[in-house]
Amino acid sequence: MVSRPTPDPNDFAVRISAKEWKSLNDDPLHPLLNRAIQAQLAPGSVFKIVTATAMLEDHSIPESFTTYCPGYGTFYGRQFKCWVYFSKKGATSHGVTNLREAIMKSCDVFFYTVGMKLGIDRLSYYGDKLGIGHKTGIDLPSEESGLMPSEQWVQRVFHRKWYAGETISVSTGQGAVTTTPLQLARLIGGIASGGVFKQPHMIKDAQTVGEERFGISEPTVAKVTDAMYGVINEPGGTGTQLKLAGIELSGKSGTAQVIGYDTRNRLSKQKKFEDNAWFVGYAPKRNPEIVVAVLVQESGQHGGEAAGPVARDVVKAYYDKKNKKTMGTVTAEERGANPAGGSSTAAPVVALKPEEPAVAHAHSPNQNQDHP
Repeated sequence: MVSRPTPDPNDFAVRISAKEWKSLNDDPLHPLLNRAIQAQLAPGSVFKIVTATAMLEDHSIPESFTTYCPGYGTFYGRQFKCWVYFSKKGATSHGVTNLREAIMKSCDVFFYTVGMKLGIDRLSYYGDKLGIGHKTGIDLPSEESGLMPSEQWVQRVFHRKWYAGETISVSTGQGAVTTTPLQLARLIGGIASGGVFKQPHMIKDAQTVGEERFGISEPTVAKVTDAMYGVINEPGGTGTQLKLAGIELSGKSGTAQVIGYDTRNRLSKQKKFEDNAWFVGYAPKRNPEIVVAVLVQESGQHGGEAAGPVARDVVKAYYDKKNKKTMGTVTAEERGANPAGGSSTAAPVVALKPEEPAVAHAHSPNQNQDHP
């Protein structure tokens, strides 16, 4: 588990001076914040895995559903752009897109449309069941819970009704929805494990590790995990630069706005307000034994570019170490080998670096407008 920047623990060994304590508390980078379990931020496109799971499990939208993405979509009288509209790499639309392609290419218009059709109540139900808005139960103090917005929540907190247009933002991990890196690691690992969500822990031989199960059908798990495998291993995926030989690295990238772009442009002279970059990667593609969530705050880059390489390097290091222990029977370089049989006990541990990359690393020792 890593959180950067961080104070030097030696400063607290005897007694920290009032001057040093004030400096730490006044630091705008908040070094006293353990971002792994306390940074509550919009998850961006990583949340599309929640929307995809909701679509498949709810059965109100056919599995064969497609949308046409010209680079934007109009919902409730407002235009929402797809990240590809701003792409500097040539294409400005995704064209006709199905669910698998929408996950691989991170098509916002597809998920805007799915969110509109599902509505906030169904999105909130699945987000809640998959762990958003709940503490993971890690054996550390001061963990935060994040937030899964709902009609009931907005009425209780703001004493107003939920506006349908807000659902469009939530469907792609923007708006009021927030998560911690550890939460996302547990969520993605749990879906890839067929709906088994382990309580993460720091004590090696913890005797009270809990487990939560949420019934996700085998076809849903297969479709979602195959698409996350395609993100990295198939042409058109947003993380193809992260491919590892001989390792079934899968995952989802995400880039989340800190504030709305119109507001950011008005305030640009005061502060840049660059986007946060996310990436959650895991291996193998089913029943993962390692899950890594990475957050890079205000990177100004897409998740696959800024956060993805950190996740890839952590996964490679894990398999390289495993390779040494198994005398070469597991290798990160031998293309085509399936290095691990997988385990349904994936329990997230977190590594995270804000301002540099923020990483949430999960591993089991026993076995608005959004960007991709």
